[in-house]
Amino acid sequence: MAHAHTHADAAYLQAKRHAYQFVTTQHWADAARGLSNLSSDHRFSANDWLSLAIANVHAGALSAATDAARRALAHDPRHLRALQVVTISLMEQHRWPEAAEVFDQQRDNVDAQASFDFLVNQGTTMWQLKRHHEALDAFLKAMAINVSAPGLHLRLALVLKDMKDYDAAAESFLTTLALQPSRLSARLMAIHMRQYACDWRGFDAACAEAMDAIRGLSHRDADAAEGATFALLGVPHPPALFRVVAEQAANFHSDPIQPLPPQTRERDAAGRIRIGYLSCDFHNHATAQLFVEALERRNTRDFEVTLYSYGKDDHTPMQHRVRAACDHFVDMRAMDTRTMAQRIHADGIDVLVELKGHTQDSRLQVLAYRPAPVQVSFLGFPATTGMRCIDYFIGDAVTTPLSHAAHYTECIAQMPHCYQPNDSQRTRPAPSDRLQWGLPKHALVLGCFNQSFKLTPETFGAWMHILQAVPNAVLWLLHDNPQATANLRREATRHGIDPDRLIFAPKASVSDHLARLPLADLMLDNWPCNAHTTASDALWMGVPLATVIGETFASRVAASLLTAVDLESLVFADAATYESGVIELLQQPERLRAMRDHLQQGRSTFPLFDGARFAGDLESLYRRMVERSRAGLGPQALAAGPSQSD
Repeated sequence: MAHAHTHADAAYLQAKRHAYQFVTTQHWADAARGLSNLSSDHRFSANDWLSLAIANVHAGALSAATDAARRALAHDPRHLRALQVVTISLMEQHRWPEAAEVFDQQRDNVDAQASFDFLVNQGTTMWQLKRHHEALDAFLKAMAINVSAPGLHLRLALVLKDMKDYDAAAESFLTTLALQPSRLSARLMAIHMRQYACDWRGFDAACAEAMDAIRGLSHRDADAAEGATFALLGVPHPPALFRVVAEQAANFHSDPIQPLPPQTRERDAAGRIRIGYLSCDFHNHATAQLFVEALERRNTRDFEVTLYSYGKDDHTPMQHRVRAACDHFVDMRAMDTRTMAQRIHADGIDVLVELKGHTQDSRLQVLAYRPAPVQVSFLGFPATTGMRCIDYFIGDAVTTPLSHAAHYTECIAQMPHCYQPNDSQRTRPAPSDRLQWGLPKHALVLGCFNQSFKLTPETFGAWMHILQAVPNAVLWLLHDNPQATANLRREATRHGIDPDRLIFAPKASVSDHLARLPLADLMLDNWPCNAHTTASDALWMGVPLATVIGETFASRVAASLLTAVDLESLVFADAATYESGVIELLQQPERLRAMRDHLQQGRSTFPLFDGARFAGDLESLYRRMVERSRAGLGPQALAAGPSQSD
């Protein structure tokens, strides 16, 4: 009997040595397989479970890594390395509530609370769950251990941003920059925070320094541009420099990733084209509000649509509408990016449409795995993604003229009218009363309801010149945050305008917001980042909008919307003509009234508000992309074809 035990022991030890040789040589899949085969043995220790967890992490099997690390913790609940592996693997899978449970259980673990990495991960998890004060606490504890880590100050700044403490957030970004001068994202985010607060001291100089920093970007600074792209949208910049930043950020995401092999799944038996939409915004969010009718009015005979969602459930009517409009809904919240890509790949998607771009919570990395033969950027991000794995960027002749091809790593694909979908089924409430919103009864009301970061000194200066020329006009703005409101009043005074002529509107529900829009006589757009959804909201409610058209997509959106409702006369080439054009219009009340009547009467016929037309035009574009792909041809610029309803 003893001999049998000895033989079994020897075999076990031999197999264990063999498995650990794979660990030593970093053949992680083989190591995971070998250790897993031994894991049912009673001699398999906490450290063996930890080794199995680490092997699974490296092999990309994050769910198995989590399970193995939990087994290590069952042996030793305070094992710091096992805690690190279980929390990191949960974080990689975006299983934030489970990670938070682990952190919460370790609040009295002295070793864990003295670990810099543990505290940083704890703070990051709490930030993701919007438990901001706990995130702040964890980051400050980590700072007591190592105050000179640039990434820590960056994370702290992001928490302060979400808490709307924009001044403190700007200082934390500047501290990051001082510790890591190549960190472009910190430089741009500091400007971005000051824009949120409408603190424009040194704005032009800071922007010029940022442009110089972009020109000096090196590929060695792999993480320099990570997080910089969105902040750059609201800063005046040449489009060529935006592409540089976007490419740098894209390389950071996609360089380590090996694409999946080409699909082998059979095509749909009915010949339908499979479209997949990837986003976290399939709920009561601007993206869903814009896109829902186009999904509802789609061609169900020729197209099969799957929503790949990694966003929250808010159980709103909008969420129910979006889900009901599609064939399949896949909840990807608890998947890591590789698993997400594998699922899309297995589903045989023909066209994968990414709806987030470089915005918060985006999982652009999924597209680096190349899960679909045709990959498209659409709607959620008004600029190039910089990702070579994305074939097309959907715009229109105004936002993306083919002459702007050099601004994009993707091929331009043009819609016949406007790239932006709209929902003609949405509410059109009766106008509310001016007194309800604190507006003077007989004044000319000029409105802008964009977030404060979209305002710049040039835009605001133009508005002040208009107010100087039109003494009975007031400016109606969104109360975005107290810092911005105070600074805008101060700026008005500096321009010689009574700050009481600035009236601030609180945030409101969608229906209340729509009801108050007609109280404005004219909407004033901002640049270089235009109104997008807020612009089409105004036009929907019959309020004209004046804009300045620029060279970037974000600065051409309002021009596209106005073109789609036959109001190109409100598109101006520069700030000076914008000022004079708006002043002239305000002195011609009958002309302004005619524009409002034009919007009211044309609402049911404008291409901008025709969901069925938009759905047909979009599907026509998808069909052209797929035909090229199936013919073995690479992507190419697709100029706008005839509209389905023209």
